[in-house]
Amino acid sequence: MGRNVKVLFLVSILFGVAGGIYDFILPYYLEGQGLSFKSMGYVFACSTLAMFAVRIGLGNLADQWGSKRLYMLAVSSCALACLATPFTASLFLLILLKTLREVGVLARDTAHPLLLYAEGRGRFVDFIGKTRGVEFLFLAVGTWIAGLGIAAVGDRGSLWLGAGALALAVVLMGLGVRAREPARAHQTVGLRGLLNFDLPRNLRVIMLANFIFSVGLSTSHCFIMPLFFSQKFGESASTVSTVMTIHRLTSVLPLLLVGYLHLKHYKAVFIATVFLEGIAISAGALIPDFFWAAAIWLLHDLVGAGVWIPIQSAIIQEECREESRGLDLSKTLAFSALGGAIGPVLAGYLAGRSISAPFLVSGLLVACSAGVLSALRLKPGRGESSPRLAPVAVPAR
Repeated sequence: MGRNVKVLFLVSILFGVAGGIYDFILPYYLEGQGLSFKSMGYVFACSTLAMFAVRIGLGNLADQWGSKRLYMLAVSSCALACLATPFTASLFLLILLKTLREVGVLARDTAHPLLLYAEGRGRFVDFIGKTRGVEFLFLAVGTWIAGLGIAAVGDRGSLWLGAGALALAVVLMGLGVRAREPARAHQTVGLRGLLNFDLPRNLRVIMLANFIFSVGLSTSHCFIMPLFFSQKFGESASTVSTVMTIHRLTSVLPLLLVGYLHLKHYKAVFIATVFLEGIAISAGALIPDFFWAAAIWLLHDLVGAGVWIPIQSAIIQEECREESRGLDLSKTLAFSALGGAIGPVLAGYLAGRSISAPFLVSGLLVACSAGVLSALRLKPGRGESSPRLAPVAVPAR
């Protein structure tokens, strides 16, 4: 594991801690400011919709002036959002700060795989699995810290702690990462080039499937996620933080081990794991007992995202064109993420009728997205006829 990968490994730890704190604290902070479910939905939805306009050009920006600088800018914007959120209760400013944070998260999602892919294509799946795995592990740590911090230092102090972790990550990036991207000229892409669907066929399939998936997942994985367990079962914030911590941990093991699995058929595994994820999410909404509802719901990342995230990342990187790798990746993820603007609004309306409805609808939509993936046409050697997920002499995410 080279120096850049080691630094990105450490940055992923800090990003995970800060993300766990922010994701857990924000719904309680919004509730404490007196926002209704519908208003919370607008905060989450508007930030997703607004960030699309920025995100669509981030890949081209990475192609032009490097993934390292984009990465540092992304983490800095997340730090600023964590730092400033406790200073306001204004719906407009909360939407603006949530937008700033989500743009940063997705910008990092563009820069992170690009930097890892430059470190070695043969090791990419192992690198992405280990860095994302450790990030999810420390998302759980951050959630646990938030559960304790909300009682000890309050929601404001907890958010500032997350901002400090992100500031440290920016310093590590600046001092530790040496960009190895090939020096080549990139032309500025106009608005038409940014917004068209000029992408390889498999990327368009993934884009459509992920749009449906994003609508579904964001219907449950938004402000409603911790509040569902609090309000349906009457559990305390500390108890819910335990569930959220376990939620973060469930994808860690498969992410860390996926580089050592001899998976021969990307497409079949991709479809199966996305479908199982949807079923587990919906099942959690139908079970009346807190323990069993949480236990079944917690399976969704263990059998789902923990396996398909590295597979999807590998397929996308293989399909991106070399001369426009950042732009192709950014388009695929940006159009996919647009679905995330619909889910929180849908959750706000559904929760007003039944607190279980967002989870039920969420899982059904996620399961439906798996059907779209059947249109993928992978070439031999890309997970269809050879074990591409086997590690390539990688020393012990």
